[in-house]
Amino acid sequence: MMTIQHCTLMAAAVAVTSGLATADYQDWCGWTELAARIGIENVPTGLDVIVGQVEAPDSSSRYMPDSNDSDFEGKYLIRRSGGSTSPSSHATNVARKFYGLSNSLAPGVWFINCYEVNNWLQGGYLHVGGGAGTPPEPAVGALKIWSNSWVGSFGSVSVDQDALRRIDWFIERDDVVLTGGLNNGVEQQPLLSYGYNSLIVGRRDGDHSAGDVPSPYDGAGRMKPDITGPLFTTSDATPIIAAAAAMLIEQARNDSSLPGAAEASETIKAILMASATHNGPSGSGLAWTNNSPTSGADRGSTARPLDELVGAGHLDVDRANLMMAGGETDGGNSVANATPAPAHGWSFDTISADEQRSFRFTMPEGADEFSALASWNRDVADNFGSFTLADLNLELLRLDDGVATPLVGNQTAWVDGNVLSNSSVDNVEHLYLGGLEAGDYIVQITSNSGSATDFAMAWYSSGTVESLFGDLNGDGMIGVDDLLQLLSAWGSCDGCEEDLNNDGLVGVDDLLAMLGVWP
Repeated sequence: MMTIQHCTLMAAAVAVTSGLATADYQDWCGWTELAARIGIENVPTGLDVIVGQVEAPDSSSRYMPDSNDSDFEGKYLIRRSGGSTSPSSHATNVARKFYGLSNSLAPGVWFINCYEVNNWLQGGYLHVGGGAGTPPEPAVGALKIWSNSWVGSFGSVSVDQDALRRIDWFIERDDVVLTGGLNNGVEQQPLLSYGYNSLIVGRRDGDHSAGDVPSPYDGAGRMKPDITGPLFTTSDATPIIAAAAAMLIEQARNDSSLPGAAEASETIKAILMASATHNGPSGSGLAWTNNSPTSGADRGSTARPLDELVGAGHLDVDRANLMMAGGETDGGNSVANATPAPAHGWSFDTISADEQRSFRFTMPEGADEFSALASWNRDVADNFGSFTLADLNLELLRLDDGVATPLVGNQTAWVDGNVLSNSSVDNVEHLYLGGLEAGDYIVQITSNSGSATDFAMAWYSSGTVESLFGDLNGDGMIGVDDLLQLLSAWGSCDGCEEDLNNDGLVGVDDLLAMLGVWP
């Protein structure tokens, strides 16, 4: 028998949502800074991103948002699970945070597929318990984001695991972002928080069921949550993270310079987590920490990549926007071929066992804050009976005269945080440092597993990262496009970037300077 409940008691949800102005949580998640930086008219709204909302039924079997609510004017709400047409107050409150016109970060979302959770888990979509011959339903059109503000269990580890494997399977099949909330309070629930490929959300004050995935579930010891939203119930926090994902996906689709991998599920997850504000729970007085040693030979090394209460930290859509706009940088396959990277950006690539990807950061003034996070999915077999998971490590090294030196144990190069993340169970690795001193650095991803996997990495630096000499188009490498740009500016060109030697003329000397750094 399936036991499902909302992520919060209904009375508590009403009390929280009715007393909080929208602008308050926008101030808490970087939206206000984003609007000031790029102009409110340029802030992504999730326009045309198709989504799904999965809701637990209330005592009268209602699961639909109130279509007559003014916050949903112009929205197309599809009742996918049939049943009652009467609205659920919980579904309505969640929907306001997900795509409401005045309450959401993503008011441009207008096409919503609504499911009742028992139907979604069983006959309507996932077909839990249906065996290999009955996989989850085909992708729902161009649906890109699922939001789930419910928790529960079938009361059986094997059935719960079948559900979790099916969810991870269709996230990979459909390349979708799926958010799920932790339970409010301390009692853990397997669904959906024990998944791998989803984005599991806690609440701002940390009063949620944070903790490790327990045995005998797949991947025991993995840390949850992944991130926290800016409100005080997980029912509210979860759709806000989904809305932030819709903002990023719209941004990726509207920027012709960004490749399709910009909206991959791994990329969105990596950006949202790496960009998070690294503070402890609101009002707790606690600092963010992944508990890496602060002295001795192991200083800066951790197998626990996240904070035990808030995961990667609190949502920051301004930093996330910066990182998406920074564009994709392909890592080099060795330190010698490390690709120069901008201050904010991301990468999406495939890596096999014993391979590495290296990114070079030249920081002439160091950085007060540096964050990098790698994310990858588990690969569930088509019969749901097994899965494979890559084991990746993420490390920051110092580059001196072309030689990369490990920083683990170093007592001076940074003030606090970690320079090595090497969990053997989590499918994220995370570096977070404060007070990084000036210098040249390599961020390196290394694969220790026997199978190839897609991964995304995203990074944010508060300090200036020096651009690569001769990289005129800013793609992190010297190539034909840079040469063509230089040739197109040939002649008098005072102050232009093609004038590499700053003599007011683009000519032979500039061409020779570029060829001198040609890889």
